Amino acid sequence: MIDTLNQIVEDGFRRKLVHNYTEDEQFEETGNVTIEGTGLVNFGSCSYLGLENDPKLKEGVVHAVTQYGTQFSSSRTYLSIGLYLELETLLQQIFKKPLIVTASTTLGHLAAIPVLVGEKDAVIIDLQAHSSIQMTIQQLKAKKIPIFVIKHNSMEALETKIQNLNNKYDKIWYFADGVYSMYGDYASFGELEKLLNKYEKFHLYIDDAHGMGWTGKNGCGVVRSKMAHHEKMVLAVSLNKSFAAAGGCLVFPNKDLEKKVRNCGSTYIFSGPIQSPMLGAAIASAKLHLSNEINQRQGHLKKLIAYTNKRLDELHLPQFEKGDSPLFFIPVGLPKISYDIISQMKTDGFYLNTASFPAVPMKKSGIRFMINNRLGKSEIDAMLCQLQKNYIKVITDAGSSCEEVANNFNIPTFDIPVEISSPHGLNEGPSLVPILHRSILEENKEEWEAIFLNNGTLNYDNVTLVERTFSQQNIPENNWEFYYFTIKDQSGKTILKTFFTVSLTKDDMFSSGQVSEKVEKERLHSPYYLTSKSVISGSLITKGDHIFIDYEHKSWKRALEMLVDKMNQTLTQTQATKIMLRDFYGEQDLELKTTLLELGFTSFKLPNNLILNSLDWDSTETYLQRLNQKYRYNVRKEILKFEQRFILKFEKPNTEKELLKYYQLYEQVYHKSYDFNVFKLPLDYFKAMVDNSHCDFIQLYLKPEFSPENNIEEPVLVGVMFSQVNQSLYNALIVGLNYDFVYKQNTYKQILYQTVQRAKQLGCQKLDLAFTAELEKKKLGARPIDVYAYVQSTEHYNFNVLESL
Repeated sequence: MIDTLNQIVEDGFRRKLVHNYTEDEQFEETGNVTIEGTGLVNFGSCSYLGLENDPKLKEGVVHAVTQYGTQFSSSRTYLSIGLYLELETLLQQIFKKPLIVTASTTLGHLAAIPVLVGEKDAVIIDLQAHSSIQMTIQQLKAKKIPIFVIKHNSMEALETKIQNLNNKYDKIWYFADGVYSMYGDYASFGELEKLLNKYEKFHLYIDDAHGMGWTGKNGCGVVRSKMAHHEKMVLAVSLNKSFAAAGGCLVFPNKDLEKKVRNCGSTYIFSGPIQSPMLGAAIASAKLHLSNEINQRQGHLKKLIAYTNKRLDELHLPQFEKGDSPLFFIPVGLPKISYDIISQMKTDGFYLNTASFPAVPMKKSGIRFMINNRLGKSEIDAMLCQLQKNYIKVITDAGSSCEEVANNFNIPTFDIPVEISSPHGLNEGPSLVPILHRSILEENKEEWEAIFLNNGTLNYDNVTLVERTFSQQNIPENNWEFYYFTIKDQSGKTILKTFFTVSLTKDDMFSSGQVSEKVEKERLHSPYYLTSKSVISGSLITKGDHIFIDYEHKSWKRALEMLVDKMNQTLTQTQATKIMLRDFYGEQDLELKTTLLELGFTSFKLPNNLILNSLDWDSTETYLQRLNQKYRYNVRKEILKFEQRFILKFEKPNTEKELLKYYQLYEQVYHKSYDFNVFKLPLDYFKAMVDNSHCDFIQLYLKPEFSPENNIEEPVLVGVMFSQVNQSLYNALIVGLNYDFVYKQNTYKQILYQTVQRAKQLGCQKLDLAFTAELEKKKLGARPIDVYAYVQSTEHYNFNVLESL
């Protein structure tokens, strides 16, 4: 996540869209800004009422700094400057409830939430709740307080979750925003009030940072203007944004809760206070909000908001959700397209923001702008007219469309009737020829093998085996769809070749073992909990460089875009939710990473792959000398010391009963393997391996004399390795173990060692030991190789659920 976010921000920095500084010597009444010598109309300000230049607020700052200096440095637990008491008294007149002023809204969350939520409580959080709340609940997670994520504004899901938790916990807290900072939409206030009245244990913590000031009596905000302050509700607001000062404020239903947070809130006790000048501004702002002047300012803003909505409708520009907040979100799609629109708007003299990953899903980025009282109708009109032209041109040039945007965001269809010049992008340059087959049998075997023969497990025969095993099955997780995609240039030269599958996957596939273990407990009752359809290059059971790209060809990027476009079409047709491009080995090329990022893919580090690149030793001793001293000692002590206890066989099972014994050992490993959590492979797959000439079976039998406590009279099968030989490459695919003997006889280490010897015996030059158990494989001389996948998701709900566990 951090690496991907860094890439996205760096891309924005290169485009001069982020980390900018204003160059104005002073700000005029318009609030416009100058960046790199260019004056821009500022639609990026959250100062909705435009109070920052109000003479009363400036006078408040001057008076406070003149009277009290630049700071009052003391923990508020010991001593607060008197300006705090004055400010809190004024705010109580607005909210009519006990409250605490905090150094910021975020620090307010950090002070209140860990105090309010008890050890026997549970927490439910809206998917789009502000990042500051998401961050704070990690403290609750560390205290083992259960956290549950629900889809954005889904009151049905919320009530279901309340009902499920009602008899298990003392209180059930719901965390939400009044105005959501990305989409500008509201919480479902009416439904929340009903739930508060219906369920005694249900409590609400709601952040109205973007709602305070510009609406409600005396600027009490969106939440308090839509519902009464319920006796089980805690409200957080901001003294920045519309209030034009600094700090935050927590409003409580009663004095007891206010006192508890004031006495115990960590960031209230230990963080620095709001300093004198900004306390002076906040006091002046509070007085303004308590005067009749606030009504005129609110009324003017509401007219501008209504005008903006009217012009958006007339210009056919889409909105994620139309409302009466001053925060607007125009759906776009990929971050790159949003960036291109914003860049063009900047060139045209307008400063707007993007809303992009990770705040929203990668393919649901958009244009985010705010309306404030320092803007006029003429400026709003000019900006929206230019936005309309740039919007349709850029999305069309990028190969998108109004229809695609509507489908992607699940909003009503729209059409922008503006003439544009012919689109470019994919249509530039010589035409490329895409070829799609739905079966490996339609592929030219010679051409396939020329690319994939000595590449992981991607030889023609093995892919045929996989396709036959996982096609037209009744069980959802075993029923895959296969697509074989090739792109050639006009001369017939292959630029890109791959196959991809659509299959049901576990969303926790690469989560930690602890997380997967929790998820599997839920799957005992709901087998397909946190699973989704995925479009995956290759398949879940194949390994290797699944996507061949001729990077020397001048059109490789266009070919990659065409592949992504085809996979996206497939995603839509099959109702899948994510695309995964894999596997990419070793250090990643910056140009490839940048290209995939622009196409909406986040880089995802997979477990390391373990490889022995050379098997050319002439004796066991020579092999051992290649290991470092510590690993050589481990092999002698943990493996060679036990080697004579076993009988080795390399035979394929002759009967289904014999194969079933092998399969049962695989099942034992499967049920303990949470670090790479996938669906269990069907017995049919192993049957197909028996009939495949490329497949190799290693069986490890323990001699009876070495396990007298088990009353064994004949050798017992304690381990099996299912492998595949692809030319000079030996691929160890799946291991099966009898766990009665794993620790007593070191059977896992033994079968790994015997796999090394088997690959050498068959004349292979390279051994792929796959991933997991990295240390044990490194002891045998394997070297870890970084492996990456690139993932694009239409939603990040399931990811957030996993993050909360």
